[in-house]
Amino acid sequence: MSTKNAEMRARIAAAALTVLRQEGWSGLTQPRVARAAGLRQSHLTYYFPTRRDLVTAISREVARRLVEGFERLAREAPAAPGAFGKSFAQLCSPEQTRLLLTLVLAADGEPAIRRIFRGLTREVRALIAATMARIGAAADAESVALIHALGVGLAVLDLARGEPAARRELQTIARMARSRRIADKKPSQSRGKGSRR
Repeated sequence: MSTKNAEMRARIAAAALTVLRQEGWSGLTQPRVARAAGLRQSHLTYYFPTRRDLVTAISREVARRLVEGFERLAREAPAAPGAFGKSFAQLCSPEQTRLLLTLVLAADGEPAIRRIFRGLTREVRALIAATMARIGAAADAESVALIHALGVGLAVLDLARGEPAARRELQTIARMARSRRIADKKPSQSRGKGSRR
């Protein structure tokens, strides 16, 4: 793909994300995205012939941004618990959650997007495991899945409730995870019974 084509596709994807943030899933139409990108719809459909193509591109971008956010969180793991909780809450902002839910809705009916979502889940869980190991918490698959599920669930509730109490819950869970109260087994305890040091 030429640089010009790649730049145009990126411009359209950015416009689509803007439409998605402002108008939600139902507002994500090709005419609206074309207007937001300053293009005619026929120009948009040259790069993204169908809505499915556009949603797939957006899904890849949402996944990329979420992984970058979790990578940043993993780097900040040794920081003070308060900073960790705030970083986690920023990662689970209403905007990010809205984008994640769009990815979930898109994955429901589209195998290509479902593959993107599976890859995103693997990457995020690997980063959660790395973060947990760095702070001395258990990083076994069950603990990682628990933290992941709690984070996603609380982010969705925060978005749906839209009140300060929901945001505080999200930050509290992040602090609890950081201080090992959720996954309180030491990594060495997760070995089999026959393990020796």
